[in-house]
Amino acid sequence: MTHATRIARYYAFLDRLTQLNVMRSESGSQAQPIHRALKDPRSPEEGGGPPSPTIIHRLILEAATLPEAPRVLDAGCGYGATAFDLQPQTGGTWLGITLSPIQVQRATAEASRRHLAQNLRFALQSYDDPLPGPFDLIIAIESLIHSTNPAASIANLAAHLAPGGQLVIVDDMPEPGLPPEDEADLTLFKRMWRCPVAPPAPEWRSALTSAGLTLTHEQDLTPLILLGNPEDLRAIRAKQQRRAFWLGLIGQGLREQADIGGRTLELLHLKGAVRYRLLAARKPE
Repeated sequence: MTHATRIARYYAFLDRLTQLNVMRSESGSQAQPIHRALKDPRSPEEGGGPPSPTIIHRLILEAATLPEAPRVLDAGCGYGATAFDLQPQTGGTWLGITLSPIQVQRATAEASRRHLAQNLRFALQSYDDPLPGPFDLIIAIESLIHSTNPAASIANLAAHLAPGGQLVIVDDMPEPGLPPEDEADLTLFKRMWRCPVAPPAPEWRSALTSAGLTLTHEQDLTPLILLGNPEDLRAIRAKQQRRAFWLGLIGQGLREQADIGGRTLELLHLKGAVRYRLLAARKPE
């Protein structure tokens, strides 16, 4: 089984959980964001305003300079929530690609329901394959971390940017030189969330430069993440690990694996071992 197939099956399982839980959001039940909610850095409230998964969309627009009617690619679009939120603001045409057939199906149906199908399309495609660009903006929110070769994935995306086009990456980036305990947690997180490489920030920057792009903006979003109490997180994780072990004996436990990965990532963020960063880079004119 290829890594892409494993990712597709993983998202198919998470979709079933999503529908069972009837998760709803600002973007609608068929287009819920599957990236994390952030506190609003503009809020006058101490610690930031109420968390929302649309905060990252605003930060992306602030990091990018777009022409009128831009051509935009969402590389790893999920259910299309980012496109549904931003296309009415930016105009232009948006293409969302994902490895999950069910995500394409739900996003396409939602675009039709909103009468946006003319400007929003969704396709079953890898960001490592040839793309139908050129694009003025390519965004990748928590998707390139699943790449088996992030540098090659970035090079492919950069090749499909128009002159002056921008690539914006938002992802979890480990700090270099972690101590053994944190390295072990990072390995666990990567296994649970199907992230084979998960490079540190310097390697992301180097990949952008090697792809012929110039870094124009970088922002550490870690302070905007909602994080739990470390003792509670460790206790919950230990319980989930026991359950995952026994369920794994009968070929189940994917839900527990997803939760273990999430708790472990929170612990890594609390230690400062992983930072949630936004990187924006531009292709020469």
